[in-house]
Amino acid sequence: MKASDGRTHRRAPRLPLAFIVLAFFSSPARADFRVCNKTHALINIAVGTDAGEAFKTEGWWVATPGSCATPVRGPLKSRFIYLYATDIDGVDLVTGTATMCIDRGKFVAYGAENCWRRGLQAVTFAEIDTLDSGDWTTFLTDPRK
Repeated sequence: MKASDGRTHRRAPRLPLAFIVLAFFSSPARADFRVCNKTHALINIAVGTDAGEAFKTEGWWVATPGSCATPVRGPLKSRFIYLYATDIDGVDLVTGTATMCIDRGKFVAYGAENCWRRGLQAVTFAEIDTLDSGDWTTFLTDPRK
């Protein structure tokens, strides 16, 4: 392009605004299992997952009111996740039928049999069907309402 004084100017290539905005705000897709606390109390969360030969249970994650915890990070490897959650008064927030092992402190346990013989407690976990999604969020509400 020629300027009025006879010099040649090069125009910088223009990128569409939508492309610039998309490139700036895009980020890799997340794939996690999250549990969000819609109660008015702090909750404690344990999860059970298929670990091949046996189930693996793990805890504890804490979610304050209005927040979420991410007990499983990365793409979900199986359709079902098992969830156990209590409020600070020990009230179960989910009901289930899958008996698995937990411990009072932070723990990882393999297998769902003979919990008491291993110094663990047997509780019932709720089965969460993630519909084979790689990413899932479960919302917990107060069962007393």
